[in-house]
Amino acid sequence: MNKCLLLFLILGSWSLLTQPIPTSEAKEDTAHMVLRKTAGTGKTTQEYVVRKGDSIDRIVKQFLKNSAHRYTLIRELNPDLKDLHRIYPGQTILLPVLAEEGKESVAPAPAQNGQVVPYQVKKGDSIIRILKHQLKLQEAEAHKALRIVSQVNPGLKNLSRISIGQTIMLPAISLLTSSPAVQPEQNAEKRRVEIKPILPPDKDMALLKQLLGRSHGNLNQKGSYFLPLPQMGRVTIDCSAIPVVEFDDGSTILLDFGNRIPDSLQRLIKANWKNYSVLKVKPSQDIFLILQEIMNASGSYSMRRGLKPILLERNPQVLINLDWIITTKNPTADRPSFHGILLVSDKTRLLPGQIRQYASQKGFQFTEVVNGEISFPPPADKSPPTLQPKSIDAVDRMDLIFNLLTELGYSPARNQEIRLLDNSSAGFHLSLKPDILLKTESREILMFTKKPPRQFLEVLSKQKKEVLLVNTRLSKKANLSQVLSALSLPDAFDKRYAFYIAERGRKATITVTLSALKIERPNRSPLFLVDCSLDPNLYSLLHKDWNVELVQY
Repeated sequence: MNKCLLLFLILGSWSLLTQPIPTSEAKEDTAHMVLRKTAGTGKTTQEYVVRKGDSIDRIVKQFLKNSAHRYTLIRELNPDLKDLHRIYPGQTILLPVLAEEGKESVAPAPAQNGQVVPYQVKKGDSIIRILKHQLKLQEAEAHKALRIVSQVNPGLKNLSRISIGQTIMLPAISLLTSSPAVQPEQNAEKRRVEIKPILPPDKDMALLKQLLGRSHGNLNQKGSYFLPLPQMGRVTIDCSAIPVVEFDDGSTILLDFGNRIPDSLQRLIKANWKNYSVLKVKPSQDIFLILQEIMNASGSYSMRRGLKPILLERNPQVLINLDWIITTKNPTADRPSFHGILLVSDKTRLLPGQIRQYASQKGFQFTEVVNGEISFPPPADKSPPTLQPKSIDAVDRMDLIFNLLTELGYSPARNQEIRLLDNSSAGFHLSLKPDILLKTESREILMFTKKPPRQFLEVLSKQKKEVLLVNTRLSKKANLSQVLSALSLPDAFDKRYAFYIAERGRKATITVTLSALKIERPNRSPLFLVDCSLDPNLYSLLHKDWNVELVQY
């Protein structure tokens, strides 16, 4: 990072303060970034690149020969330098700059309200050429402005010697018009150059702000942000140029889109404030990649691409494919552990409201983005009512079978006595009471939980009555399968069935898979018997949107 940019940031504005700003003043609505020093220290700073053969003693002798506490000052300015006597060529360190004896130090021009802006020197540039092209000055005006350029670049010893890639500070027109050495034309105000912050498009920034707001963060693009530095003063950040992101866990991220913050100042901030970090981001970067870097830089949250389906529930199995997933690094009860982002081609492909409500009850939040804008669901009072799934379950196993037969449209009888032999002349008759009696057009089936005597079975066989023994020690599914098999219902079998929502050419967004007994019914949709608990929202989706007939047992 260039010396001049750092010097400007450090020396940009002197504030008549007697002590650093307290932490409670870390936010204030006003307007680039300036490091303000407290009054009375008499110190400014400069960057020094260690050369071959240098030692800390040699550097001190060269720059701080007559300074008291010079080693202490260097330690304060370089908190990440653990051992002053272990430096290496190419390393950059901060040194205090002292005014020369008998000379008055030149204070840089004020850098308030965006009056000074950085410019990176390009091939073929000269100071005069830069002033003419960047500030739209005439030849005479450009030459007169050299004094102010020298003021705002105190580390630039020779204005005629600048190098490609070097960063210099340029005064805005307001500084030039306030100086008696420069008398611009009367229409200079109309020609004022407005330096706009280097940021992504407004639409992308608006989307970023909304996504952060739904992920426990807040994006601040207005006013100023003050960051105290112990024994150093404070950093004032213009949020319109360097947006600030704050999370509910105390993490604060400075978004440096224009590469404005020097590495040395970045290290200084990190050394004094562990929960603060500087994120250097390219404005041309995809807004979701920017969001990913921000979330991963926070203390509590992380963001990744949705490469695999997310399991919302095991039984029935509910899977959702997402484009991005935000989770907490250490989930807690008071903070939702999951936020999924889904990129949708158009509004007709949005998730059904039932899925939103179902996921919300399980602690999952979804955000759907259509053409760069968040699609918000309708209010809860406008959502379609949910349906309760039908159940045939019963404590008594034969009651369960009775309920199934009724659901299938039969008319079974419970504990009804059947007379097998009637010999009134002999004074006796033979009767039997099955647990369930089922009569169809061509069949009569008697269902028992206990096996009748052999003599009864012989009589029933002669009368072409069928007997079905139900072993209640088996599972519910086994008993139901036994009954369905006895009824010779077509294609009644146990299998896993999947229902899904998918866009053309993409993986299924939602997949619901359940294990069920499927019963094919003439002239009607199939009936699925499931032994799992169904959420009303999930059942409503299956029943209304997919026309699936489900019954719990």
